[in-house]
Amino acid sequence: MIGIGIDTGGTYTDAVAYDMETKQVLSYGKALTTKERLETGIGAALDTLNPEHVRRAGLVALSTTLATNACVEDKGSRARLLMIGVEPETVSYLEGVYRAYGFRELSQLVFLDGKPEGIYKHPEDPDWEGFSGKIREKFGDCRAAGVVQVYPGANGGRFERKAAGLLKKELGIPVTMACEMFDETDVLKRGAGTLLNARLIPLIADFLRAVKNVMGQRGIHAPVAIVRSDGSLMSEEAAGECPVETLLSGPAASVVGGSVLAGEPDAVIVDMGGTTTDVAIVRDGRPVTARDGISIGPWKTMVKGLYVDTFVLGGDSAVRFRDGKLYLASRRVIPVSVLASRYPGIVGKLKKLADRGKGHTRMLHEFYVLQKDISDNPDYTSQERALCEALKDGPLLPEELAKILKSDLYHLPGERLEEEGILMRSGLTPTDTMVLKGDFTVYEPEAAQEALRYAALNVTVPAEEIPDRIYDMVGEKLYENIARILMSQKYPRQEKLLGEEGVRRFLAWSYRDAKNGFSDPLMSSAITTKLPIIGVGAPIHVFLPRVAALLGTRAVIKETAPVANALGAIAGQIAAKVRISVKAEYSGAQFQGFLVLEGEKRRLFEKYEEAEAFAAAKAKRLAAEKARRQGAGDSLKLQVSIEKIRDDSVGSGIFFESIIEAVATGAFS
Repeated sequence: MIGIGIDTGGTYTDAVAYDMETKQVLSYGKALTTKERLETGIGAALDTLNPEHVRRAGLVALSTTLATNACVEDKGSRARLLMIGVEPETVSYLEGVYRAYGFRELSQLVFLDGKPEGIYKHPEDPDWEGFSGKIREKFGDCRAAGVVQVYPGANGGRFERKAAGLLKKELGIPVTMACEMFDETDVLKRGAGTLLNARLIPLIADFLRAVKNVMGQRGIHAPVAIVRSDGSLMSEEAAGECPVETLLSGPAASVVGGSVLAGEPDAVIVDMGGTTTDVAIVRDGRPVTARDGISIGPWKTMVKGLYVDTFVLGGDSAVRFRDGKLYLASRRVIPVSVLASRYPGIVGKLKKLADRGKGHTRMLHEFYVLQKDISDNPDYTSQERALCEALKDGPLLPEELAKILKSDLYHLPGERLEEEGILMRSGLTPTDTMVLKGDFTVYEPEAAQEALRYAALNVTVPAEEIPDRIYDMVGEKLYENIARILMSQKYPRQEKLLGEEGVRRFLAWSYRDAKNGFSDPLMSSAITTKLPIIGVGAPIHVFLPRVAALLGTRAVIKETAPVANALGAIAGQIAAKVRISVKAEYSGAQFQGFLVLEGEKRRLFEKYEEAEAFAAAKAKRLAAEKARRQGAGDSLKLQVSIEKIRDDSVGSGIFFESIIEAVATGAFS
């Protein structure tokens, strides 16, 4: 069977046609990702493939960095989280804690009283009538919502299910329930993951609609699978309900694809895209898994997956200046050479700006580019709508916008619009530098040259040296992050011992020593590794060989490396995991039995062996059902593992709980 793999990244959309029986890449290609209309980029990528391969496709598998980039850039659709049984004063008191999980402000949270049975001496249902009357006031401007309650295991998440039903009935929006996604006890952690999932639902829905439209136009009627955070696949229905599980979908696909390409049993896999660089490690032919939930940008989630360290560095990282120095910003912008390919008129504007010969503290060379039309949306201010209206005829420089809006450069109302993906900036990037140096010949260099001329007015580096300086900045950041990741694997507590600033300084010394060729006879702080580094992504061939040499190893970059994510998407399989606990139940000091929760029902067993057998059978059944919902066929492989938790502070230890985990794997049907 022929499968089609598609990866929609922040900059490029890649596609491969893959013979799933012979494990051979039949054809491949890439096109620019068009965020304002995803169908265009996806269709262009598909059209680079052999039409016969596309026509015969029996499966389409997708990976995407859309959710990951939304987290890194803290973007997403407007959503709020209903917290049942949590005191507002408590959350306000723990402001530093909830911000550490990714919550930005208290206005994202709505509180409702409630005390579940089985926990409180005097249980109390929420005031459902009062809540119903305030739904439109609290959630009326949301495209999605999340619900989390305290102690969901006590009543099977009954409060969450009731609240979700009321929200859906009143507003017709998708609602995420924490009890169906996470088994973490910390209500703030579960809440953060739930809110994030709600914010991502409309984004992933748009993506899936775009894919289905393109497939329909080309007569493709194959089932669709999505890459999850652990590199396995799930159905489009499952992805629509749980888009948070597509976090690191692109990076996870790159690990699978990189492993398939290189055939190295032990390796570091580095995937550089337009927005982020993702690093994973393969040992003994298997990807290393994350110890805890995935953390991306400001968000700490409970989503389990492959160990992938994501940091902001890509071909489209903004090159900016401050105090006479260049730096790489943690903001993705559209490369000006890319923008000029669509709007040739911007070259003249940049030339006129550079010819003035005057610098400025603001990024006057960065264009504002409209991504979505909000002209009829009352949720935005009149100034925000006016700004977007001004951009409908094409990108504008800050001075042009300020003149149209009768504003000044310092008060342009674009910050929230950028956060929500309504508009983007376009400016000087490493991609533009690659174009100028001839390492990337897809785009015309004139716009990049004029943007560089303007940047030179603001820094002490001569214009002719700026391209090499940008390459050095990318190489330095890439080396330091790979070295940091290797350190964290070898010494997991290194940041606690040295502190964040101590680690940063050590890595800077390490890079300096490596760059100087280990020349100090006394000692060297340079970090090296014997693991080969597999390069994935379009710009990686420019930067990785030099960085690998500094790390004392070799870079492995295959011909199809630029589309490894798309290959990893179609080379994956279904994997569904279910965890069930067996707990020792006490009433005061009196042992009652071994407890297994079954929805809202509590099952007590006199003997542990009976409880374990019941839980294992249930876990296997649920894992198989989950795998089939995700798109697996009837031929499944089931594995069960058991972890017993004891308190070893006294003698031989007192049994508290067993975690029974069942994993069902199989091919997508």
